[in-house]
Amino acid sequence: MKIAIYYYISFSGAKRVVFEHTKGLKSLGHTVDIYTTDTAKDIFDPAQFADNKFIYKFSPKEIRFPIVKRIKNDFIDSFISLRLLHKKIAKDIDKRGYDIVLVHTDIRTQAPFLLRYLKTKNVYYCLEPLRNAYEYSLRLKKNVSVFNRFYEDVNRWIRKQIDRKNTLSADKTVTLSLFARERMISSYDLYPKVSYLGIDEKLFRPKSIKKKKQVFFVAEKYPIYGYDLAKEAINLIPKNIRPELKIISWTKNNNERLSDEELVDLYNESFVTLSLSRFDTFGLVPLESMSCGVPVIALNVAGYRETILDGKTGYLVDFEPKEIAEKIIFLMNNPETATKMGENGRKWIEEKWTWKEKNKELETILKIYK
Repeated sequence: MKIAIYYYISFSGAKRVVFEHTKGLKSLGHTVDIYTTDTAKDIFDPAQFADNKFIYKFSPKEIRFPIVKRIKNDFIDSFISLRLLHKKIAKDIDKRGYDIVLVHTDIRTQAPFLLRYLKTKNVYYCLEPLRNAYEYSLRLKKNVSVFNRFYEDVNRWIRKQIDRKNTLSADKTVTLSLFARERMISSYDLYPKVSYLGIDEKLFRPKSIKKKKQVFFVAEKYPIYGYDLAKEAINLIPKNIRPELKIISWTKNNNERLSDEELVDLYNESFVTLSLSRFDTFGLVPLESMSCGVPVIALNVAGYRETILDGKTGYLVDFEPKEIAEKIIFLMNNPETATKMGENGRKWIEEKWTWKEKNKELETILKIYK
């Protein structure tokens, strides 16, 4: 097939998905071209595997005045200028004779405007519905000023309508987990196929590194990612045996991005990984940890239920710091059990969760839809 892939995502797990989809579809013998407004050069640049990369500059003029700058960025740049640019990108894609277009997220609107204008058969790979439009936990707080509340209410309402219309404009939709599919049903009344994410098991691998008295937490220090639960759980562990909570958000202290090898080392030197996000539609961190032979303690919610085998590759727990602390202590006091769980996790990854297999599944879906 001749495939066009669109995305505009900053450095994140979501961009890794585009990277792996491009790499995987190219390795399966397809012609793959990238379309993006992303000019960043980083370790997840999909263009290194693509046949062609078409970059569309989107650099709105900066304005100094904060209020004017905010209005221009949100309304003029994101809702008008970006829409016109996507109309041009759609025309360029349509004239080049692709069999199908795989459309990923746009950081400014979630579902891209591109979906409204494409005439070529297309599939929107939806990671999740627009979060601040549907998640109660991301509602505006009571202490927000009257002006900011009014501004945000209007802004979010418009964004919700744009995301919804763009999503419903897609020929077909695909998502990354059963949980994400349930969210799309409730948000859009859409019933997408599921194409799971995978892991590069050759990169994320067990290494002969001495274990530290260390619990690994890969996320920002916000409650939505479960930092409050992680911190409280660690504090419940007696000081004389308390492990270090190693917190990483993909950057070093100097804000330089971690390399994949550095991340693999951090997994390997930890005896357990915590994944405590309240609403993660899938979660690559548990896969990365299990692939490195390290058990995972995760909340029994959302996408974690689809990847972690409770009691075999880790533990699925409730929203209880005490339970999390007890599981950490158990694994710390029973290293043979932690080792066995790590081995089970590695085997589970090799059996079901490699990118090689997941990209074959995606290929099958694209062939059906083209």
